[in-house]
Amino acid sequence: MTAQATSVVRAHVWLSLLYALSRAALWLAGLPFRFDLDWMWLADPGDLRDRLGETLYYFHAFPPGMDVLTGILLKLGGDRPEWLAVWLFRALGFALVNALFAVGRGAGLSTRTALGLALAFALSPPAIFFEHLYLYEWPVTTMLCVAAACFHRGVRTGSTGAWAAFFGLCAAIGLTRSTFHLAWFALMVGAALWAAGRPRRGRVLGAAAIPAALLAALYLKNLVVFGAFAASTFGPASFHLVTVDRLSREVRDGWIREGTLSPFAAVSAYAPPMAYARYFATPERPGWPPQVTRPEHVTVQAPNFNHWWLLEVNRARRADVRRYLQERWFEYPASVVAGLGEYLGPSTSWHPRAGLPGAPHAGHREVLGAWEAAYNRALHTFPLAPAGAYLLLPLVWGWTAWRAWTLARSQAAESRAVGWLLALCAVQVLYVTTASTMLTFRESSRYRFQVEPLIWVLTAACGSRLRTAPGGVSPSGPDLHP
Repeated sequence: MTAQATSVVRAHVWLSLLYALSRAALWLAGLPFRFDLDWMWLADPGDLRDRLGETLYYFHAFPPGMDVLTGILLKLGGDRPEWLAVWLFRALGFALVNALFAVGRGAGLSTRTALGLALAFALSPPAIFFEHLYLYEWPVTTMLCVAAACFHRGVRTGSTGAWAAFFGLCAAIGLTRSTFHLAWFALMVGAALWAAGRPRRGRVLGAAAIPAALLAALYLKNLVVFGAFAASTFGPASFHLVTVDRLSREVRDGWIREGTLSPFAAVSAYAPPMAYARYFATPERPGWPPQVTRPEHVTVQAPNFNHWWLLEVNRARRADVRRYLQERWFEYPASVVAGLGEYLGPSTSWHPRAGLPGAPHAGHREVLGAWEAAYNRALHTFPLAPAGAYLLLPLVWGWTAWRAWTLARSQAAESRAVGWLLALCAVQVLYVTTASTMLTFRESSRYRFQVEPLIWVLTAACGSRLRTAPGGVSPSGPDLHP
């Protein structure tokens, strides 16, 4: 083993040890893990525990990834499934910080800088808060970061295993978050084919085949069973938030009276199924199980957003959105800009009841409120709240795009690998930003957290580059600066 490889292994060991010590300290400080099972994107926990296969087959409202995970935890965890969830999220944390270190080095940071970056991220309030909340943000963030590390390895070495891991993670992300559409998976395949080069494209396509088939199978199942070629039938409701929902009440109600909009336009996208009871004769539907016909979950007494009524409602909402974009297209950019302001705000304040008792992060804030306030004050107040320092993100992204384009065309293999990794990270940041501001509204600052590690890497790479003299990437590897 070379001295450089030994240094990297030692850094991974130190990073893992420091991460473990930090989590032990948080546990001793009394930081709680919030294991809630009444999220709108979850099926009834009793159904997930006792009828997992049938429940997943008839689940349409959201991608099923977290439902699969929840069903497994409930089946294996007995009376204390939350303990399995805690240890799983801890394991994801180890994977995330080590992958972030690898991505940092792959992007050209020194071992010390990449180590400090990964450790700083692990200690940031957003990372701590989401790691201690049973929500899809932490798993998706981890998978995106690990996928970036696999992508870099695939470009550098051509390893079939690295490409298989990359596409497997991409499929798992697509099965978990509707943001990452089948079109996004196709974009990842295209990026991999371009980055791998002509001699290795057959290997890349072979690695992508099974993950692509699994993801496509979900879309086809929903098309056949529910008439929607999508991973989530809630998409029109999300788009409604950034379009129809932004209309004034007077305009909206007038359009409803005229028949321009459906009567559902006056109902909140977050309203439970019973809010639509007056529009339907019965909640029953012949041939469909209770998972789709019960207005409420039995186990947790929460609204059932997988009810078939919402299929019809969201079809109408799609038409409402289309009409809005035809009639009020000139108002849409202002809504996107407003959403962008929320997107760049503090990730720990995403919830509508943030700061109030019962909010998802209330227990976390009781322990780490001072640290959270200091962190948000440092990053989200200057030069303009709530975006703060994130107003510089377009500059970082622009530099990254230029740097990636320059390095990806290099004759040196290591330089090309760095360039393609930077390009992938930039694409992920742009994609999530676009989808989170143009296709939905509210809670978007937590969507940014999914690419927060990649934003940190790009910012550090930009800053590191600006502090050094101009020049190319060292052909000896990405560990450029001591």
